[in-house]
Amino acid sequence: MSKRIVILGAGRSSSSLIRHLLQHAGDEGFTVRIGDLDPELAARKAEGHPAASTFALDAGNPEARRKEIEAADLVISMLPAFLHPEVARDAIATRTPLITPSYLSPEIAAMDADAKAAGIPILNELGLDPGIDHLSAMEVIDGLRAEGNTLTGFESYTGGLVAPESDDNPWHYKFTWNPRNVVLAGQGGSATFKENGRIRVLPPHRLFQEITAVDVPGAGRFEGYANRDSLAYEEIYGIQGIDTLVRGTLRGDGFCGGWDAVFQLGMNRDDAQVAYPEGTTWRDFTAGFSGGVPQGADTEAVRTAVAKATGASDRALDLLDNLGLFGDAPLPKGSGSPADILQALLEDRWALKPGDLDMIVMWHRFRYRDPEGRNRVRTSHLVHIGEDETHTAMSLTVGLPLALAARMWVRGDWNATGVLLPTSADLYAPLLKGLAQQGIAFTETELPA
Repeated sequence: MSKRIVILGAGRSSSSLIRHLLQHAGDEGFTVRIGDLDPELAARKAEGHPAASTFALDAGNPEARRKEIEAADLVISMLPAFLHPEVARDAIATRTPLITPSYLSPEIAAMDADAKAAGIPILNELGLDPGIDHLSAMEVIDGLRAEGNTLTGFESYTGGLVAPESDDNPWHYKFTWNPRNVVLAGQGGSATFKENGRIRVLPPHRLFQEITAVDVPGAGRFEGYANRDSLAYEEIYGIQGIDTLVRGTLRGDGFCGGWDAVFQLGMNRDDAQVAYPEGTTWRDFTAGFSGGVPQGADTEAVRTAVAKATGASDRALDLLDNLGLFGDAPLPKGSGSPADILQALLEDRWALKPGDLDMIVMWHRFRYRDPEGRNRVRTSHLVHIGEDETHTAMSLTVGLPLALAARMWVRGDWNATGVLLPTSADLYAPLLKGLAQQGIAFTETELPA
């Protein structure tokens, strides 16, 4: 009897997951059932494949969702992360294995004993970042240990970016995933990491000022800024006592200076509601965050006020000008939080146009001492460009690890139980091999210390 894989959510990141599973469903003896709030979207992703079926997924109807989970042999949840604890409880109650790409929450971590008692895995953080970053980092870390080396530093940066051939704006950025997460960048609190043996706490207002230049062969120069909690990875990766440990996000060269100005002004705040009069221009909007600017001030006056309020360079101010923030165009959205209003502009200016391609860049740097006590450096990097507007690099790198793990489970190649992360060799080795067969592969380089 064929096994049934149920996918909850058919959004943008599910496209490549669904396609890959359907490509192998017939040969490997499973069916794929796709649920989404929009049943027409689910049907489009199924593409009439004989191994596919679809259903309307109503997040407000937990009983219907549980019935679908109970009828499944394996569930892959692509739902928003806040729904995953509910899905995990359903999975435990129905003894159905569950895989998600989302960060492991404390609520799900607390379900480990219940998942083991139910005899099922709840595998988390198996997408791009988190996901492929774990696989690639642990392969190198374990390899260095096996050779008798001592890891002293680990830095890791990932970015969802625009491909060079589609890069036509000075921010070197276009939206490849949820725009809201990009607009709210920096609002999540301080970044904590280790640098040369010292714990660092970087408050939000300095996140985009302390950046790391990252040169990636074949892709160019990028800027990396620190993510929230890098220190947790000492335990996750088993690298306690390491001197330097930082994980962060990559953006194009110059991006962070412009975004720092946006952040310092408060233009991406989501904690206030404002209703602007009809006809308010972007220059009026910007002036309202700058202070000391009279009504009707011209572009130069507002630009000067922004520079004074934020310390922005001419290059950063030019980036704001490129967005039209000093211009006469009226606001397309006149009410909401500043983040809401700014997002309406950015979704227009940073949209992937027809024919545009996106790009994923992931870069790791490992510093270590060899058995003879010599300091060494190794880098590992991935650059992957999307196929088209549906099978983007983001969709491929988020969806394919999930699909490969699901196929492994169907074949019986892994059968662990409990709440898991993909940091052990029984997962990362075959998954990295499978990704390489799909053209998603890392290049390692040994550098002078």
